[in-house]
Amino acid sequence: MNRDEVLLLVRKARVDKFVSYTIDADLYSPEGSFSFECDSKYDVSRGDTCQIFVNRKCVMAGLIDTVRRSLSRSGPKMDIEGRSVAAVLADSSVTKFATLPTTLPQLTERLVRDLPFLSRKDFVFKSGSDKAKVQRKFVEVSPGDSVFDVIKKAANSQGYLFWASPEGQLVFDKPVERGKADFKIHAFENGEEMDYIEGSVTETLNGQHSLIKVIGESQDDSDIKYVAASVKNDDFPFYRPLVVNWNENEGPAKKTAELQLATEKASAIQLEYTMPGHSQNGIPWTINAFCDVEDHYNGAVDSYLIKRRTFTLSRSEGKRTRLELQPGGSL
Repeated sequence: MNRDEVLLLVRKARVDKFVSYTIDADLYSPEGSFSFECDSKYDVSRGDTCQIFVNRKCVMAGLIDTVRRSLSRSGPKMDIEGRSVAAVLADSSVTKFATLPTTLPQLTERLVRDLPFLSRKDFVFKSGSDKAKVQRKFVEVSPGDSVFDVIKKAANSQGYLFWASPEGQLVFDKPVERGKADFKIHAFENGEEMDYIEGSVTETLNGQHSLIKVIGESQDDSDIKYVAASVKNDDFPFYRPLVVNWNENEGPAKKTAELQLATEKASAIQLEYTMPGHSQNGIPWTINAFCDVEDHYNGAVDSYLIKRRTFTLSRSEGKRTRLELQPGGSL
C-alpha cells in the first residue's frame, strides 16, 4: 500500500515527520491554507517560502505566516501555519490609483511589480485570456481594494476563472465543464463495497432557475427594454425565471446568459467524500481535475470536477482526504 509520503520543504529545513496536519486547496479561494504540528528541531521561520509535496509531487507552493514553539510535559513541539503564494495578492492592497491597463497580462504585471515572491512569469494565460480586453469599469480601483480582488474582477468580467495551480502558478482559464477523468470514486448500490470512508450527495433548487433572460436597454430610448438573449435550464423541474440586466459594453449577451446558467448548474449538485490516504494510484488528489463517480447508493453517476481538496493527518484517523465536487466549473 502506498504510504503517501508528505514533505514540507522550507529554505533551511526538510520536514517529514508530523504529529498532524491539514493542507487545504480550493479552486475558488486560491490562497488556500496549511498547518503542521511537528517536532521543534526544524529550522523554520515566519516569512519563509515553502513547497509541500505528496509522493514527490508538489501540491502547494506557499508562504509561512506563523511559527509557534511550545513545551509541555509531553515534550517540545512546533506549529507551522501558512497559505499558498496567492495570499500575497490577497493581503496586499493596491497603492497606486493611476489608470490601469485593460489587458490581463499588462494588468497583472503592473499590480505585482512591487510585490515579493511573484513576478509576471508566475502567471499563466490560457484559452485566449492574454488577448481579452477588459472594460475600463472593471479595472477601476478604490482605496482598500486588494490586488487579488482587482485581478479576479477583471478576469471574471471576461468569463475567466483565476486560480492557483499546485505548483504555485496563477492561472487564467475558462471554467471547464467536461474533461478526461483523472480519478475514480465508486460504491455499489447496496453500500457493502465502497472505496470511500464517507460520502454524501446534496441536490438543491436554491439559486436555480428554469429560464434566464438577459435584458438590455435601447440606445435610442432609455425607457425601452428588450430581450438581448435567453437560455433554458431543461433540468429544472418547474417554471422559475431570472432576469439579468445587461448593456452592450459588457460583451455578448448570449455569453452572459450561458455563464449564469453554467454557474447555476454547477451549484445544483454538491458531492462530498472522505477518502483514505492522499492519492489514487500514487497520484495526489488535486483541484480542477475531473473524477468519475459511480455512487449508486447516493444517486451520483457522472464525471464531476474536484473544487476543493483537504489532506489531513491525525492520531485517531491517520491520513485522509476530504473532497468537494460539482458538475463542471463556474466563476
